[in-house]
Amino acid sequence: MALSCNEKTPNQCTSPSACCRAAADAGGSAACAGLRLTLGQNEKQRNKIDQGINLRDNRRPELGREENHLVKATVIVNGEEITNVPCKIFLPERIHEKPYVIFKPSKEDANRIMASHKGELHAIVCGFDKEKELTIEAPEIYFSGSSTKYWGDDISDTTVPGDPQDLHIVRHLKANENAQHTQIVFWLSPNKFLTPFMSSTSSYTGDLKYERVRNVEFVIRNDVRLVFEKHFRSKTAENGDFVQWSFLVACAELKVPAIDAVTLKEKILPEVDDFLLIASFAARQRTRCLGWTATDKNWYTTFYRGNYVFPEFDSNNSLDNGLIDIKDFERFIQTCYPAFLGFENKLPVRDALHSIVPSQSRTLETTFLKVFAGLEALVLDFRRMENLEIIVPESSWSSLRKYLQKCLKNSTEPKLQTEQRASMYRKLNELNRVSLREAFNLFCKKYSIDLTDLWPVFGENDLVGLVDIRNKLIHGDPFPHNMFGSLIVAKEHLLYVLERVLIRILKWNVAETKISPEYLRSYMLVIKDMPKEQTKLSEHIKGSRTPTAQQKEQ
Repeated sequence: MALSCNEKTPNQCTSPSACCRAAADAGGSAACAGLRLTLGQNEKQRNKIDQGINLRDNRRPELGREENHLVKATVIVNGEEITNVPCKIFLPERIHEKPYVIFKPSKEDANRIMASHKGELHAIVCGFDKEKELTIEAPEIYFSGSSTKYWGDDISDTTVPGDPQDLHIVRHLKANENAQHTQIVFWLSPNKFLTPFMSSTSSYTGDLKYERVRNVEFVIRNDVRLVFEKHFRSKTAENGDFVQWSFLVACAELKVPAIDAVTLKEKILPEVDDFLLIASFAARQRTRCLGWTATDKNWYTTFYRGNYVFPEFDSNNSLDNGLIDIKDFERFIQTCYPAFLGFENKLPVRDALHSIVPSQSRTLETTFLKVFAGLEALVLDFRRMENLEIIVPESSWSSLRKYLQKCLKNSTEPKLQTEQRASMYRKLNELNRVSLREAFNLFCKKYSIDLTDLWPVFGENDLVGLVDIRNKLIHGDPFPHNMFGSLIVAKEHLLYVLERVLIRILKWNVAETKISPEYLRSYMLVIKDMPKEQTKLSEHIKGSRTPTAQQKEQ
C-alpha cells in the first residue's frame, strides 16, 4: 500500500471547476483553494474571515431565512405512505450544522405522521419539461412533535418539525452518459495537521489573495487518494457585511457513481473514518467526516451524515497540542496507518482511539472510565490472541473445581457457614482466569511498553494504582470534592498510559512524541505531583475500606 504526502505546489488532483461545484451547496457559494483565490469586494463592505465556531447546541441551521427547498413530499410512517405533504427543507450553511425539515400537513395527515416518532422522507421535483430534476431522500427522519394554530372553525395551520438523517439530495444533470469517474469532496471537522498552509495577501483595492504553501495528500486503502484542502463559503449578511468562512475538505476521484450513496457510505466512508482516526490521534483533535458532495457527468449529489455525533469545533486548538511534532506527521501516518490496517481485529484499537480522542467533552469521572475501558479492550484482545484467558483447560477445571468445593465444605479452621460456602462457590470460576495484572504485564513486555515513570496501573506497597481508582468509580463509589485535584492528576497519567500503549502497538517510537519520559519530566507538572497525589488518594481509598468502630461492633 502506498502512502504519500506531497508538499509541492500546486495541487492538480481535481480541476478547480469540479472542486468548486462539489463544495458549493444550494443557496451558498464556494471556491476551491487552488493556486490563488481572489476576492474583490465593494469598499462599503467589510471583509470578515469567520471560522464558523459559534455553535448552537442543536446544530440546526438558522430558520430566520428562506428555505432551500419547498416540495410536496411523501412521508412513510409504519409502512403507510402519506403523500403530497408540503415540506420546507432548510440546509446548513456551515458543515458542522445539520439539515432541518418543517412539514405543513393537513390536520388529518399530521395525526398519521405523529403515529410514530420517526419515518422516511421522499420527494421528487420535476421541471417544466416533466423531466426529473431533483430527488430528495432521508431513510430516517425524527419528528419533534406537532403544533396546530386555528384560524376559524374550518381552517387551521399544522406544523411538524423533523430532523432528517442521512439526507441525500440528487440533482439530475441529464447527460445520460456512462460516467467513468466521480469527483467527491468529503467535509471534515477541523484538524491542524491535515489543514494545508496558506498565506494571505491584502491589497489596497480591498482584494484578498490566498496562496497555498503546502499541499497535503495521502493514499489510503483501496488506492483512494485524499487531497486535503481548504474550501471557502461566503454570504452577505442582513446589514450588508460580506462574511466568509473556510472549512477543511478531502477531495478524491472514485469509480463509484455519484448517486450511489450506499456504496460510498458502506465501502468508502469507513476507510476515510479510519484514516481520520489515526490523524486525530496524532493531532489530539477529533476529526470526522460530516458529509460530502459528489459529481459526475449525470448527477450532482449532496449527502448530510446523520445518526452521528459531530465533534466539537475548537478554534483554539494549536499545533503545539499534538501528540507529535507536525514535521513528523507524514512519517507518523506512513508508519501507524499501515500498522492499524494490519490488525485482524480493529475494533479494540478503534475503541481505544475513540476513548483517547473523544468527539465531545466529558466529565472527569466519565473520562477516567472511558479511557480505562479503552486500555482494557486492548489487553482483552491480547489475551484472546495469546490464549491467556484461562489457566487450566476446561476439561481439567471441572474436576479441580469439585475438589476445591470439597475442601471448602470440609474446612474446620475456620468453620464456614452454608451461606459463606455458597458465596465462595460462585467465585471459584474466577480462580481459573488469568488476572488482568498478569495479562497487562505480558502485554507490555510484548510491545516493549515502558510505564515506569507514570502512575502505576496496579498499586504496590499500600499505594493505589489506576485500577483501584477505576474500581471505586465503576462501582458507584464517588470521590469527595477535595479529592478532585488528585483525581485530575491520575486521569492525566492514565491518558499518558493509553497514549504510550497505542504508540507502541502502532509501531511508533515513544521518544519522538510529547509523552516520552524526558518530555513529560521537562514540561508536565503532573509528573512531579504524582507521589504526593498518589499518597493522598491512597490514604482516602484505603481509609474508606477500613471499618469504623461502630461497624466492628456490629
